[in-house]
Amino acid sequence: MVFGSSGDRGSVGNSEVAPIVVLPETEAVAVKTALSPVAWTLHGNRNRAYVLISGTGRLSMEGKVVQLASPCVLWLPTGNAATLTLEAGARGAALAASELAIGRAVPSGPIGGQVKDALFHPVLGAKVEPAVAQDLCRSIEAVGEELRHDRPGGQDAARYHLVLVLIALWRTSSPEAPAPQSAPRAIVRNFLHLVELHARDHWRIEDYARFLSISRGRLGSAVKRVTGRSALALINARLVAEAEVLLGGTNLQASEVAEALGFKDAAYFSRFFKRETGVTPGRMRREAVLRKSRRAQSFAAWP
Repeated sequence: MVFGSSGDRGSVGNSEVAPIVVLPETEAVAVKTALSPVAWTLHGNRNRAYVLISGTGRLSMEGKVVQLASPCVLWLPTGNAATLTLEAGARGAALAASELAIGRAVPSGPIGGQVKDALFHPVLGAKVEPAVAQDLCRSIEAVGEELRHDRPGGQDAARYHLVLVLIALWRTSSPEAPAPQSAPRAIVRNFLHLVELHARDHWRIEDYARFLSISRGRLGSAVKRVTGRSALALINARLVAEAEVLLGGTNLQASEVAEALGFKDAAYFSRFFKRETGVTPGRMRREAVLRKSRRAQSFAAWP
């Protein structure tokens, strides 16, 4: 089996793995080894979470070997290369998610900063209660189910299940009470988390302010003071970034990209994109295709 489309490779012997569709940002699989171990070579290109509800395994990282015994949790942020082996009979779940997917799933509110900080640090086989491990497996499998079946609202449902996974991982790090923060920075941090979650919903500035229990004016002044940009500019920048990913990395038509980003009118999306970037969606896609073609030709010329 190959588990990971971003450079992380692995092989499975005699094992059963629930088939989950591979998407650009996130993969989630249920793992049940049979007569042979499951082995992964992880190059650190994505965030990784593994939950064992039964069985054992081992992790090799930076010359050290960590023995894993269920029920336990393993978390490897991006940049941490490792080799993971799950022995025959191990059962659990595995998750791989890009930085973008994790960023959109970090919860808002007072705990958001703590969760984000905790996710920078590996969790190497932390023991958890059996019920916690079961809940984590169900949440990971729910992410995969939502992504696989492509039901209405599936992407949002998958993201909210991912939120539950991240909170559970944060709890394994024994979180402390939140430290005092300067008011403007706390407001902006929570605002940016909400933008990751709701930019596609096209929340108004008033909606963000209402959720944060502050006035629109206070939100705007805090964002301007901390970032030097307006709240609307940051929201638009997030939509443009996602539009560029979809236009340059998928075969979706501009109208389909507009729908995926919550625009009810494809023509309005085109005007919005040109206003923000200076080019139309069609031209942006053509330039992306041309860049890929040039790279491919360059690689083909290698000896």
